[in-house]
Amino acid sequence: MRVLTNVLVILAALGILIGLVLRLKSGLPADPVFYWRGSMALLTVAIAVLLIQIRNK
Repeated sequence: MRVLTNVLVILAALGILIGLVLRLKSGLPADPVFYWRGSMALLTVAIAVLLIQIRNK
C-alpha cells in the first residue's frame, strides 16, 4: 500500500507540472484547471489510503 501512495503522489506532482507548463504556454487548447483538479483528487486518495493504513494497525 505504501507503493500505491507514492505512485499517487508522483502522478499528482506530474499533473501539477503539466498544468503549469500548459498555463505558461498559452497556445495550447487544454485548460490547466483540469490537471489541477485531477492532482488534488489523486492527493486526496493518497491521504485516504494512508489513513486506512494507520487505522488498520
